[in-house]
Amino acid sequence: MNKGKVKIVGAGIGPSDLITIRGKEALEDADVIIFDRLLNEDLIAPYKGKKELYYAGKAAGDHYLTQDEINTLMVEKAKENKIVVRLKGGDPYVFGRGGEEALYCVEHGVDFEVIPGVTSGIVSLMYAGIPATHRDICTSVSFITGHRKKGVIGTFQEYGKLEGNLVFYMGLKNLPKITKELIEGGMDSGKPAAVIMNGGYPNQKTFVSTVGRIAEEIKDKEFGSPSLIVIGDGVSFRGELNFYEKLPLFGKRIVVTRARSQASKMVKSLEALGAEVLQAPTIEIQKINEEGLKEAIAHWDYTHIVFHSVNGIRFFFDEFLKVRDLRDLAGIKCCVIGDSTAKLLKEYGIHPDIIPDRYVGEELIDAIRKDGMKDRKILLPHSKTTRETLLNEYESLGKIHALPIYASVMPEQITELPDEVDYILFMSSTTVKNFIEIYGKKILNQGKVISIGPITTDTLESEDILVYKEAAKATIKSMVECIKEDVQCECEE
Repeated sequence: MNKGKVKIVGAGIGPSDLITIRGKEALEDADVIIFDRLLNEDLIAPYKGKKELYYAGKAAGDHYLTQDEINTLMVEKAKENKIVVRLKGGDPYVFGRGGEEALYCVEHGVDFEVIPGVTSGIVSLMYAGIPATHRDICTSVSFITGHRKKGVIGTFQEYGKLEGNLVFYMGLKNLPKITKELIEGGMDSGKPAAVIMNGGYPNQKTFVSTVGRIAEEIKDKEFGSPSLIVIGDGVSFRGELNFYEKLPLFGKRIVVTRARSQASKMVKSLEALGAEVLQAPTIEIQKINEEGLKEAIAHWDYTHIVFHSVNGIRFFFDEFLKVRDLRDLAGIKCCVIGDSTAKLLKEYGIHPDIIPDRYVGEELIDAIRKDGMKDRKILLPHSKTTRETLLNEYESLGKIHALPIYASVMPEQITELPDEVDYILFMSSTTVKNFIEIYGKKILNQGKVISIGPITTDTLESEDILVYKEAAKATIKSMVECIKEDVQCECEE
């Protein structure tokens, strides 16, 4: 019996976490994902190399896969007993051709379900400060296609007397025709109108005018696809409700060079402030020396354990908790280098005993030296690239078992970066060296380089790279605050 199934899923528009919980679960369960152009790439990134991925991007006049090819692919994969997610931007049944795809499944005897998403006609308006409806002002909203299939007879005059907000999808090229015919159909030429490009994304642009003037006034404003047209009294609220474009980092393009697996907190922090974040990971983290770590855990005899990073904590406890529990850490001083490592350690139920005021290795060594303990036996699970001079300094504290348990390697996939960026963030010396090897130095002259701390700063300066600013503390929060303060200063100038 065929157990394959097609799930037609709406991804929503804009931030990746606007997808429904059920939609996200469908992605986790899928064997195959066929995805559209107009959706957040962060939804697809976790599944690269893990699932069958097919890009079905479609732009006006340029189809990577035709609709017929998409339909055929869905059904073929389902008949291979695979769970297929057809991932669509917005909502599948709101100008998403999801109904056509569902009918194709029915015609070919393939089981299917549809999972809704937030349509762009809701998201784009909200992020532009335009309520789709508002009591007593605009008590209805109409979603209308602004792009007619060839041969279809009809005009836009019939919508000229409709009440409420009119939202036109795929209509930017037809804007002169739409507005002209709406007025011919009885609409007041002074009614508020807006065009929203890339709604819900950090590169969102919004232009406001009236039905009578917008087609002419927008000509030199560099608007393109994807754009929505909204016409109605709801547009008049934009001045008061435009929260998104007023976020402190809105419109700033920021490159994050950290490994993708470690960058999520920073990315979310920056995106929440309105930034366009370009993830360009210059390293990937790999476990190494697993047998050595198992042996160290089996012969458990330490007075201190030192963690320089969250990677060290995660990889250590992955092995430690397979054969031991937290009681075996009783009496052992747990030492960490900063806030992030301290926070993760607490998530395992352990409060750090030693943490330095400044988050660098030498300061941690000094802090351990002051604990007054004799005959120290220290386990240091660390990165393969930990500085040799730092490891040598640990020797002065007692018996040290320095064990490299992870390595930073070049990523297999390289992100293409635009010519212009506002900020480039470096969190380690390795990210600096790898970034230069991958991208060269030219782009570093076009954006402001932010360093997480003195060691990274030294590496940047040794490469003759100007460090615009160094974070006050070696933390994500401090780096984000550094950028916020700089943008604030720009606005005040």
